[in-house]
Amino acid sequence: MPTRLPPTCTLTSIPLRDDPRDALIVKKDLPYTTLQSLPSGAVVGTSSVRRIAQLRRLYPYLNFANLRGNVETRLAKVDDPQSEYTCMVMSAAGLERLGLQDRISQYMGSRDGGILHAVGQGALGLEIRVGDEETRRFLERLGDGKSTLACLAERALLRTLEGGCTVPIGAETEWIDGGEGESGVLRITGIVVSLDGTESVLDSAEAVVRSEDEADALGEELAAKLVKQGADAILKSVTADRPPKE
Repeated sequence: MPTRLPPTCTLTSIPLRDDPRDALIVKKDLPYTTLQSLPSGAVVGTSSVRRIAQLRRLYPYLNFANLRGNVETRLAKVDDPQSEYTCMVMSAAGLERLGLQDRISQYMGSRDGGILHAVGQGALGLEIRVGDEETRRFLERLGDGKSTLACLAERALLRTLEGGCTVPIGAETEWIDGGEGESGVLRITGIVVSLDGTESVLDSAEAVVRSEDEADALGEELAAKLVKQGADAILKSVTADRPPKE
């Protein structure tokens, strides 16, 4: 879902979020279980510039190959004994929703695999027409307050940086003081990485978040911190290096 919706549409709520992390899936019968255990030259299948940039930053000895298709197609390509892939990376939620969580070799977040997930990953946004009050009242009952506020903060970060799904921007949110009800202290971490992984800026911000406006403000605050450290220069370089559309 784009961070800037058409003027006729609005995001009404977000249900309870699934696991937002990325996951490592290793080719069947290979002994590796983590990114750290992969040998030099191992081929990681993914088409995500966000994943590739962050992984190049942490594991410059790995290689990357384009991998597309639905989940079953990608798994089949990786498991093919004749394929070049050692493993692949995709969202944990995408596997869990299909009952394929047993294929996950490693969950990857800032505390384990080291990469930050995509904005809104693992969440379902409920979008409606502006002014459709009957639908809004119905869908609001499906929303989870903290999932909604965390995702809004992430979306504000991406929107302020003027990024999209094809730029290497990662995010991670965590409620560090839940308190009571739907309020608490929300910490958001963001990273912007050059395509080759050699340049990056990483920072966090936290605040008490009780409303959509406060969630937006937190994401915007982190974006400003990242820009001050050079995120805008990295993103301009990424845009300049992107090949033109045919």
